[in-house]
Amino acid sequence: MTSTSISDPSNASITLRNSLPPLAVSDQCYLQGVHVCAVIGTDDFSPDCDAAALAIAQRCLQKSDAIVVQDPAMLPPDAAAAMAIPVHYDGTIQSVIVLFAKSPNEAIPDPVGVFEVWRPVGLYDEVALQEGYYGKLERFQNVSSFVRFEKGNGLPGVIWENGQALAQDDLANHIGFLRAAGASADLLHSAIGFPIVANEYLSSAVLIQSKRSPMARAIEVWKIDGNECELASQTYGDVENAFRLEPGTRVPLKTGILGLVAEHQRVVLLEDMEALLLNRPAERVMPCPTAGLAIPFFDGTHLSSITVWMF
Repeated sequence: MTSTSISDPSNASITLRNSLPPLAVSDQCYLQGVHVCAVIGTDDFSPDCDAAALAIAQRCLQKSDAIVVQDPAMLPPDAAAAMAIPVHYDGTIQSVIVLFAKSPNEAIPDPVGVFEVWRPVGLYDEVALQEGYYGKLERFQNVSSFVRFEKGNGLPGVIWENGQALAQDDLANHIGFLRAAGASADLLHSAIGFPIVANEYLSSAVLIQSKRSPMARAIEVWKIDGNECELASQTYGDVENAFRLEPGTRVPLKTGILGLVAEHQRVVLLEDMEALLLNRPAERVMPCPTAGLAIPFFDGTHLSSITVWMF
């Protein structure tokens, strides 16, 4: 694991990481590892990337699209699958985020979570499942493999139409989650989806988590509006009620993890509770998540939204 020390917009020293140490996530977390592989040049990565993550990031770079990997030869011994999400800037890949799903262990004998990539198919504006990892969720996998979503329908289709990440909560009762019955049967609770866009829309990358083994303690999607950010969607797990924000909450785009993304125009991965709490109103500041991953979405070179995962 390596790190880089930089200054945030409030002049506090912040250490950016390219991977999170194991203790940064809880034993119950679905993710075995979180890695950021920065692209240097046209077709290579920073040499300090994790070896397993690097091999998957290279495959992602070749496809220029999100991918799901289940080949044991490409995975660490304690990982069951991986998802790679490219971050495009002005039509080229700036970095690749690699997330590893845990294999069953003593802390989580039966991890529950889903990785999916939905791509356009056929003559109409529809997406279908192209790659996915479901673990033992066979029923949900079967339902998903036969479904097609029109542009604007279902989580993958809405992501396509809006061109922005979207978090959905309480999936079993969510009117916009069209696979709710399967989600209820398989304990799936919330989801986050990302549009993968280079010069054109490529796919919708969807990650679905359970309360049993959540991927993150909180996920927020912030829309950039001038010098402010507006909370567009969110899903909260094991965090205090006082830590949660209502949709439409606005905060300055100048401090904390959001400010770091805006200033440096890059993915931010850090283990710094203060940097996360700087984005909360003063009355909501309290000990809670201690690590964060902030994923920017660029429309060309314009930063349009930031998705923050908190661990």
